[in-house]
Amino acid sequence: MRWQPTWTQAMTDFRGEDEEPPFADVTVRMTVPASIGGHHVRAELSNRFGDEPAVIGHGAIGVGGHWLDVTFDGQRTTKIPAGESRWTDPVELAVGHGDHVEVDLYLPEPTPYATANGFRFQRSTTPGDVVGSRRFPAAETGLASEGTGWSLPSGGPFLRAVEVAGAQAAAVIVCFGASITTMGWPQLTAARFPAEARIAVLNRGIPGNRIRHDAPAAHPSWGRSGLSRFDDDVLGTTGVTHVMLAHAGNDIGLPGEHAPLGELPTAAQQIDAYRQLVDRATAAGLGVALATITPMAPGPAGDRERIRRAVNDWIRTSGHEFADFDAVLRSAADPARMAAEYDAGDHQHPNVTGENLLAGAMTEVIQRLLR
Repeated sequence: MRWQPTWTQAMTDFRGEDEEPPFADVTVRMTVPASIGGHHVRAELSNRFGDEPAVIGHGAIGVGGHWLDVTFDGQRTTKIPAGESRWTDPVELAVGHGDHVEVDLYLPEPTPYATANGFRFQRSTTPGDVVGSRRFPAAETGLASEGTGWSLPSGGPFLRAVEVAGAQAAAVIVCFGASITTMGWPQLTAARFPAEARIAVLNRGIPGNRIRHDAPAAHPSWGRSGLSRFDDDVLGTTGVTHVMLAHAGNDIGLPGEHAPLGELPTAAQQIDAYRQLVDRATAAGLGVALATITPMAPGPAGDRERIRRAVNDWIRTSGHEFADFDAVLRSAADPARMAAEYDAGDHQHPNVTGENLLAGAMTEVIQRLLR
């Protein structure tokens, strides 16, 4: 079978952040949207940042209320060594464009919340194996309480990718970025295309991520730098044909508050980092698009705003396809600020309306890339 990704996330390191309590004798459920369909499905489970093997006691994949248990090399259970990943065996289950694919994992042994991403998943409120339950006894967990204006897609622990077999994708586009990417415009973009377009739009964003530097010690979940994780999260994606580089402003905004001030780049240094990513993508035969950096005021100003504008000017004149996320979200009265109607509340991240606008801009880029 020829496998193609229908959904992905970028796994990152939550050790030491106390983001979630550990798992023990519980079941987790993750519900993710399919961007392309197929007649078989499998899932990749990652223990990349675990310190100990992770035991999966039972797993299942469901679509439309129809559940099938999964095996691992023919076995019901598996132990994923620290730093490694495992694929489930294929199951014959029809997945359609836009379907919600549910992945249940029963974790029988004490297991830290270490390798994860996404904002929302479900954790069973009763102990034991409830994999595939039609009445899953769970409370929503993650960041769902942040507010109704926030776009908070599903993700969760261990689940790195869902792949399907059955139809050749016309394009596999990896969206490589930070929190604004993670918040869901790639999924919203995928939903705008008809099923027959067979375009997989995949999310490899990590909140807090930067291109040039790894996460500061206090926030390991902000991830390895874009330059460090590019091979894993872009080139390591099955069948990738294109990459959208959309890292936003963390390289500019974090130094001095959440990271050493000496890590603040010049515009030339930041542009050089983008060029390195473009060169690596081009060398791998991928089509490339870029996104301009969205407004950051009333946060970092002065030299930082000049850096942001200089990088955006380069993106607009680089000769590559680009989505002008800055122009989509900025205030007409003050271009350094996000327009109030698109602001999720912190002046840095777009709300659901803003994420949909970014999806519209990305849709136009994909249409140009595939002409």
